[in-house]
Amino acid sequence: MQRIDRHRRRPVATAVLAVAAIAAGLLLPGVVPAAAVVRTAVEPAECVVDVPGGARCGELTVPITRAVADSPIATLPYAIVPAALDTGRSPIVYLAGGVPLSDVDVRAISADRGLAADRDVIFVERRGGGDAKPSLGCPAAVEALADTLGAGAERAAALEAIGEAFGTCAATWQEEGFSANDFGATQSASDLRSLREQLGYARWTIMAVGTSANVALAAPAADPDGVDAIVLDGPDLGVPGIVSAGGLAAALASVDARRGAAGGWSPARDGAATAPGEEDHASRPVEAAAAASESGAAGTGAAVLDAAADSAAVLADASATLDRHPRETDGARTLTIGPDALYLIVSGALSDATAQAALPFVLDSVAAGHSEALDALAAWSVNSIVEGEPVQDWVLGCSTAGWPGTTEPTDEAAPPSTTLLQDVAGTACTSLGVAPTPPPGPIGLPAFVVSAPEQDAAADGAATSILPRAISASFPGAGSVPTATSGCAVIAVRGWLTEPSAYRAALCAVDDAAVSVVQQADVAASPRWVQQGTDGTGGLWLLLALPLVFGIVALAWSIAWAYRLIAQALRHDPVQAGLRLGVAPVFGASWAIASAVTLLRSADYSPATHLLGVPAALPWLSIVLLVSCIGLVPVWQGAHRGSRLRIVALSVLWAATAAWTAVFVLAWW
Repeated sequence: MQRIDRHRRRPVATAVLAVAAIAAGLLLPGVVPAAAVVRTAVEPAECVVDVPGGARCGELTVPITRAVADSPIATLPYAIVPAALDTGRSPIVYLAGGVPLSDVDVRAISADRGLAADRDVIFVERRGGGDAKPSLGCPAAVEALADTLGAGAERAAALEAIGEAFGTCAATWQEEGFSANDFGATQSASDLRSLREQLGYARWTIMAVGTSANVALAAPAADPDGVDAIVLDGPDLGVPGIVSAGGLAAALASVDARRGAAGGWSPARDGAATAPGEEDHASRPVEAAAAASESGAAGTGAAVLDAAADSAAVLADASATLDRHPRETDGARTLTIGPDALYLIVSGALSDATAQAALPFVLDSVAAGHSEALDALAAWSVNSIVEGEPVQDWVLGCSTAGWPGTTEPTDEAAPPSTTLLQDVAGTACTSLGVAPTPPPGPIGLPAFVVSAPEQDAAADGAATSILPRAISASFPGAGSVPTATSGCAVIAVRGWLTEPSAYRAALCAVDDAAVSVVQQADVAASPRWVQQGTDGTGGLWLLLALPLVFGIVALAWSIAWAYRLIAQALRHDPVQAGLRLGVAPVFGASWAIASAVTLLRSADYSPATHLLGVPAALPWLSIVLLVSCIGLVPVWQGAHRGSRLRIVALSVLWAATAAWTAVFVLAWW
């Protein structure tokens, strides 16, 4: 087991070089800048994230501006999970995408997923992250974006307010001795080199998630001898997120292609053996159109746009509908959903495996004038984007402007020409004064790129254009982080890390992460059900409390009725009257059991349905409930004075359940 994060375990050569550097800095101040006496260090520190037993935590301190002698210091927390097997293999450094280190499930990644049992895994916060000091946040700008959605303000006025907020943040940072330019991809890559050297590792493999792919691609230039391989998990290059109108349309076309497609896609691989079924392009219309193109990369983008034409038209229709009749939502944050908010909601939903499976149905409904279908996705998407403190990712995107992947597909059929998120990102770059860095040249290191088809369609394979030796694997329906939702993606990454040169194909079903895209015939839209079931306060269980009580009572009544009927039959007493008394309990229990089975099956096979309403079969089961209500008539007719209070209670329960069904299942109000 490697435990080389302490000074006593560093190689002797490293110590000698450090002493020589300090001596040179002292003896030759005119030749070596004071900042070259690198003020980097690692110290043990309290963990900011839960770690498995045996793990240890610390902090890396680095100058915010390396070229300035008296630069303020940045503090980056890290955690080391030692290898279970001491094989001497190079470690893995893990960069989460756009979330604080404290939000990373270290145990799940290092232990439960078992990505590398024979390597140390180092988790480190990017500079400017939520657990780093300083943290690069601009709450005023984020709140201005939220206010824009709530008030339905004009785009120009909204961007002006957001720009002023960014300007205020930039002035504050300047007073504290740094600027947004200090938090780009190159600076973060230099931090990785400092951490590797301070921990005493000779080389390591970088695994980067989401927007951290920009840092991983800048790392080989910043640390030529320290990176031996790169793994990108859901790479998000350029402007963070799928935000352009054309990019959204291309991604939606990929999602919509899964509707009714048997078996999903096979992973597309470059430099690997063809996986079974990969030659069948019929189930991969976007990729098939790209493969049929005769003009290389440019043709690929055109083919993707051609395949996305239908999705672009649906987006345009939904946008036009909301432009005429903006949707006012309820909940903790009241929103005015117009075209700007629509594109923001779609962008956020595409990052989640379940939410993206509901998008085709939602957009079709909005285009048809039923904009209440947006309510469930609105709060979730807006919170994930607006309240997720995206400033750090925007700054990272500014620093990589001009890199492959920063220009997503555009299409005149999908107005507006730029979305609100695109303009906000541009405003951030301008107001914060972030200068773009030159794009990296081809990186000849072994690399593995794990993504989802919707990401590939929007970014047009940008990551693999920088990594000519990359093997790529695409997992449909995996969302923004394939290894978080797809066991097959985990197996693929684990296999590649074990032996990159021998990797060929994942030995599992590549569509294991795919959430079934909701068909129109599979769901009965119910805004009331969705509102109660997605409010984030456990509303679904409260919503089901009444039918659960009804089911228990009906089942108990059915058992008691059956016992009495059998006893009468054994005594050779007439049972005709008793048969009529069983209509209410038997049909009521049948309705409860059938409804429970329908809901459980839907949650297992089509979890996106709960974002839209109820399974289509559930309203039809209401006929069984109606029969059980009618069955109360003979119960009343045969009632005697001592049993009337009990029958009244049962009748109230049956009536309340019928009303519940009318409101939440049949959506009557």
